[in-house]
Amino acid sequence: MTRIVIMADNKVGVIADISRALADANINIETISAEALGDKGTITLTTNDYDGALTVLTEAGFKNMTDEALILSVRDEPGVLAKVAGSLKDGGVNIESLHIIDRREGRAVIAITADDPEKAESLLDRSTIV
Repeated sequence: MTRIVIMADNKVGVIADISRALADANINIETISAEALGDKGTITLTTNDYDGALTVLTEAGFKNMTDEALILSVRDEPGVLAKVAGSLKDGGVNIESLHIIDRREGRAVIAITADDPEKAESLLDRSTIV
């Protein structure tokens, strides 16, 4: 899954401005997470129109980049994340970001970006990759 990562000042209204710009272009936000880090922040999102969203956000003045996330569907129970992270560690793959994006009916959906996505995918249980 290709995600858009926006680097922005941590100020009132940033998410409102991003969501309004996308809504005005009839682009739906499918997933979103935001983190404040002092006076800066990151907003990570996916949309129903990746190329359109990049254009809209760039034209609106937002600094953005993209990354490829590996999406896993795993059992939602203690130790599963430790097993996934341990497999990557043992294989020498660095996790750059990790988000639990959904939890329901005993399953968790996790988005992981890594310094070596192909190697990361080869190290993980293929049946968990969405």
